[in-house]
Amino acid sequence: MNILVFSDTFWPDHTGGISKSLLPEVEELVARGHRVTVITRRLRSDLPFCESRNGYELFRYLSPSRGTIFYRLYPLFSLRQVPILVTQLHKKFSFDVAYVHNVFQANGLLRCSYRIPYVYVFHAPTTREIELDATKGKYGWATPIVKLANHWIKTRERKALIHANRIIVRSKFMEEEMGKLYGEVGNGKTVRIPLCVDTQRFSFVEDPYAVRKELGLPLNRPILLTVRRLVARMGLENLIFAMGLIVKQIPDILLLIGGIGYLENALKEQVHKYNLEPNIQFLGFIPEEKLPNYYQAADLFVLPTTDLEGFGLSTIEALSCGTPVIATPVGANPEVVGPLGEEFLCQDVSAEALAERIVWFFKHKNSKELRKRCRKYCEENFRIDKVVDKIEKVLFEVATT
Repeated sequence: MNILVFSDTFWPDHTGGISKSLLPEVEELVARGHRVTVITRRLRSDLPFCESRNGYELFRYLSPSRGTIFYRLYPLFSLRQVPILVTQLHKKFSFDVAYVHNVFQANGLLRCSYRIPYVYVFHAPTTREIELDATKGKYGWATPIVKLANHWIKTRERKALIHANRIIVRSKFMEEEMGKLYGEVGNGKTVRIPLCVDTQRFSFVEDPYAVRKELGLPLNRPILLTVRRLVARMGLENLIFAMGLIVKQIPDILLLIGGIGYLENALKEQVHKYNLEPNIQFLGFIPEEKLPNYYQAADLFVLPTTDLEGFGLSTIEALSCGTPVIATPVGANPEVVGPLGEEFLCQDVSAEALAERIVWFFKHKNSKELRKRCRKYCEENFRIDKVVDKIEKVLFEVATT
């Protein structure tokens, strides 16, 4: 097949979120003999508009650079630039199907001169994410404008879903969220396919202590890890409060928080307020080449999400390394973590529930056998080839119908 892939950002211009989960899918599709062309935004002025990658072509269209005053206008650039670029490229490549991961790019595709059938991936409700970020002050003085624009964004998302030939959701939870917002738009054309993880890169480690030596981490302390954007809905405030309860029973425990975001200063102030500096360390952005090592070094990974967990890529990255996961019963967490055992899910999203499960884990479940079981579960359900088998089938059906 000749496959056109759309992503708002792509690796390595942006190293998290959709751009990270999409990369192994693209590489696997290329390895299977498909011709793949990726279109994304140009996030920085020093990035080329076109480059050849390992078996596929990457095209970037003009968009305001990050950090500029016009950056928030990038949706309008997507609506304008996508149809121009796709019309040019379709004459050359004659695309069979598009694999779309962004609402504005989907709408841009619909404005093209050529009708290219497309599969739309509903990762999360864009409008609800914006609402949550607005409540935490992400947009500052522009918050009223963003809230007003959010109504327009909802109409664009509905249009993308209505015109999609097929819709992929990553979890049952996200399928239900789509139904609540947009009614029956996905009836008869929605397919549930999980995210995948590179099990070779996120390799299994039975004993974390050798990795701890490499990272300079303490060998004689229980270590928790969470890797999250420091933004609303991630539940990091609750986790920090929970640590104040946990240290009363496990005084030497250490929580490592990886990630950056607009709540960083507020979270650090919270740690200082509760005198938890000896027990909580902020790692900042963890380079991708080091990320598997941090998963491998931890005794336990914690996912304290309070809202809208559409799947949780970090969950399966941790499990692939053999690191057990404790998660709140939010969004897709019960679907992803639940099959390992209901005991790995908290009773609710509260700090008390997080503390109870974390303490329980260190008293009852910390074992090499459990690490092996986590790895096996991940290999059986989220390995790249297994997931791409399903994606490839959906793309083929749309391309040939």
